Amino acid sequence: MAKTLEQKLCKRSLGYAFIRNFIVYPALYLFYRKIDVIGAKTAPDTGAVIFAPNHQNALMDALAVICTKNRQPVFVARADIFHEQKTLIVAILHYFRILPIYRKRDGGSSSDNNQETFDLIQKVLHSGQAVGIMPEGTHNKYKRLQTLQKGVFRLAMQVQEKYGNTPTIKIVPVGLEFSNTYKFRSDLMVRYGEAIEVSDFYDLYVENKAKAFKKMQNVLTEKMKEGMIHIANEQHYNEIDFLRVMCQRKDFCNAENRLQSQQKIIAALEKYAQTNPDEMSALSLEVRNYFNIIEKHNLRDWVIERQPYCIANLLGRCMLTLWGAPFWILGLLFNYLPYKLSAFASRKVEDPQFISSVQFVAGLALFPIYYLIMIVLLLMFIPCTWVAIAMIALMIPLGLFAFRYYISMKKLCARFRFWLRKCRKTPELLETIELRKNIFEKMEKIVK
Repeated sequence: MAKTLEQKLCKRSLGYAFIRNFIVYPALYLFYRKIDVIGAKTAPDTGAVIFAPNHQNALMDALAVICTKNRQPVFVARADIFHEQKTLIVAILHYFRILPIYRKRDGGSSSDNNQETFDLIQKVLHSGQAVGIMPEGTHNKYKRLQTLQKGVFRLAMQVQEKYGNTPTIKIVPVGLEFSNTYKFRSDLMVRYGEAIEVSDFYDLYVENKAKAFKKMQNVLTEKMKEGMIHIANEQHYNEIDFLRVMCQRKDFCNAENRLQSQQKIIAALEKYAQTNPDEMSALSLEVRNYFNIIEKHNLRDWVIERQPYCIANLLGRCMLTLWGAPFWILGLLFNYLPYKLSAFASRKVEDPQFISSVQFVAGLALFPIYYLIMIVLLLMFIPCTWVAIAMIALMIPLGLFAFRYYISMKKLCARFRFWLRKCRKTPELLETIELRKNIFEKMEKIVK
């Protein structure tokens, strides 16, 4: 007898666990250069939990939670991807525990159709399973927490009503920070905050629902901000975003300390903008000038930071790079086509926040097919079986090496460009050195 959707969602799935552990999890850790997970052990492993992450990067936000906490949360997604005519797509989404959510801005009275989804989510929570909800309601390209929607609190309280003020439902704030939301092999930090007991607000909820929701909103907002980069200042947003990376403590190897270092810089700059608006405007102008110059010369801040460069050191790096060329070629042979096709697919995306998601999904589909073709060809045309097996085993490592090699080549070219232009005493390049020094001197006074 076939199980209903409710029965499937309210129990753990072995098939889901297999796909998560042996396909999606390894793929995510290949897609990102580094994934730092903070506080996962403190988040509940059992019981009714609502994971509440900030929403910056479409599907990747949900995957960050799914792959860093051993739960099987039910997530919601935009209803427009649930086409009734495409039953296969709907079946796949349901298998991966994704339900449709209708938004008012999508037009009409479609938001009324959410009741079925809400009923299912409540049953999932009543069964002691986990749910994932992005309380901002939509993704945001800025590193700033948007106003939280009250739907998550209303849903939590509707479930809590059955248990009164007995601790049952928990909301776990999750802070997500992507070093770059668009690029392959960027860094990801996932920080699980202290769980919020919904029962703590139950008595106030009985007395005044609006006040209870507002208080829950304020508490969750503050807890989410603790685990993410939040830049409230709109006027100087770009400059603050640039400075929080440029001036962070470089000696921190711990992700939590790096986050706190950047949060301290942001808080100091936002306070400085309030108390010294003219001086902040002057600093922002210097930062913009600095950024415009390095962009004009196709450089990055680290190039200026690590100068001066020695010609002997640069030539030595060139020699080392040559040794890696054969492995780079092999890496390209085994990985370039599916990588390029995935990148091409993402260029068709209108919403930039979906770029990583499209790349990841396309890569998840294309790489296994391409690897299978390469395995067949290697076994057919390489006479020595052991050599063929060794090449098969090295396909993924060589692909990662090829990408790292490509980045190293770009960095080496950037070093050479800077060295040559500095030798020619290009005025703008010399100006960047002085500008950077002045910016750091000002930042030392602002961030104490």
